[in-house]
Amino acid sequence: MIKILFLNTLAVWSLTWGAMAQTLTLEQAIRTTWENSSQLQAQKNLAGIFSDDTWRRFIPQEPVLSYTDDYSGTFYTWGLSLTYPIPLKSLLLSPLDSALAEQQRWELTAQKYDLAVAIAQAYMNGATAQAMIKFQRENVQDLETITEAIRLQYTHGQSNQTQKISAELQLTQAQRDLKTAQDQLTTAVELYARLMKIPSTQVTGFELPEDVSPSVIQELGDRTAGQLRDKANVDVNEATRATGFWNQFPDPTFGFNQDYYNPNNPIVPLNDSPTQQTTDWNFTVSFTLPILFPFHEVAEAQRTENQGIVAREQAKLQLLQDNSAQEAGVLDYKRSKARFHQLHSKDLILAETMRQAAVAAYKRGQLHFADLMLARQTYASLITEDIQIRAEIVNAHLAGLREFGNLDQIPTTNASSPAPVNPIPTPASPQAHLLGSPDSPAAVPSIENDQKVSSGNETSIPLPTPTVGAGNGDGEKETK
Repeated sequence: MIKILFLNTLAVWSLTWGAMAQTLTLEQAIRTTWENSSQLQAQKNLAGIFSDDTWRRFIPQEPVLSYTDDYSGTFYTWGLSLTYPIPLKSLLLSPLDSALAEQQRWELTAQKYDLAVAIAQAYMNGATAQAMIKFQRENVQDLETITEAIRLQYTHGQSNQTQKISAELQLTQAQRDLKTAQDQLTTAVELYARLMKIPSTQVTGFELPEDVSPSVIQELGDRTAGQLRDKANVDVNEATRATGFWNQFPDPTFGFNQDYYNPNNPIVPLNDSPTQQTTDWNFTVSFTLPILFPFHEVAEAQRTENQGIVAREQAKLQLLQDNSAQEAGVLDYKRSKARFHQLHSKDLILAETMRQAAVAAYKRGQLHFADLMLARQTYASLITEDIQIRAEIVNAHLAGLREFGNLDQIPTTNASSPAPVNPIPTPASPQAHLLGSPDSPAAVPSIENDQKVSSGNETSIPLPTPTVGAGNGDGEKETK
């Protein structure tokens, strides 16, 4: 029985750990942060409290209980007093309560936006670093293969020193870029784990998204955190200015007290009682007379109104700046989205074709080594751009915070019919697409007249005309 119980507990623990260690998408990370945030729960409670203030103003303050005893055994009194707000004053101050309640509701959305931006930036830093590590590892393997081949050719006199040094320097730079990406991933994982409130060992990886989920954008609305806070500050300060005068009106105080007189007083029994009774009831109403209203209340009202005007105008100025920042985010998003579409519909396909064509031409001695490396660098720069532009799209979408429909249909430049969006071509092995392999002819594209490469959308890339035996700049000759 104990063994069965232990196995069941172990199974449940394994399932729980597997769920916790599962790689989350960007949307899942954002929603998990929202669900586990004590800050959002506290702000939600604050919004409810401020919302209740709209009717709580009509309720009087706590009553005051008083008791007096002269310690002579002949007299004592007790009473209650209550300050009740004037109903007209409460009605006139209700716009301020409504503005404060609305400010707290918008603050809840603003804090959700802040958390979404923070977790999205940390997630995208980790995702881009992870993608760069994968690419740079392949790049290092490719360059190691090229460098070893160039060293072998140099040993047999088939390559020159310039090519050997160039290959070694590019390999060193690729190794440095790989180490940089690994360090960036470590930093991103630590930050991401702190934001998710989990140990960093439970972060199993990231998925590189193309954009923010539309459901997240819909839930955040069409205003950024800065815009929400600025608009709320404008409304609150305007309500403060409008109610500054009525807020100075005093509230009346109502009270009653009971006096008890000892009838067995041997000196003057019941002489102090106005009614000659043992118990007397007294009722009082007190109200502050504003006889010095021009000196005190008017000054306070003017101070409140002018402070409200200053704060309102400052909030309006900040709102204009945040609106401008949102428009800039919209433009950044459209521009980055169009570039992303162009990369996947044209540029990456052409760059992969150019790289394979350069390898084929170099094997036949029809292309200089420098042109081969230039083709590789062009392809590598486009892969890097594709990785980084995804983070730009996510950040710009959160900065613009609008739904744009299907921006994947944006036409690309000089393309009458956009090609289908394909994933980044990935070769089967580093050696198969670098210096070529006799048993992998499918990896080498066809070359027409050694001048252009045929691609899927009939776009040709001119290759430099190879010159066998021409000088290469260091006094040596190219060897086929």
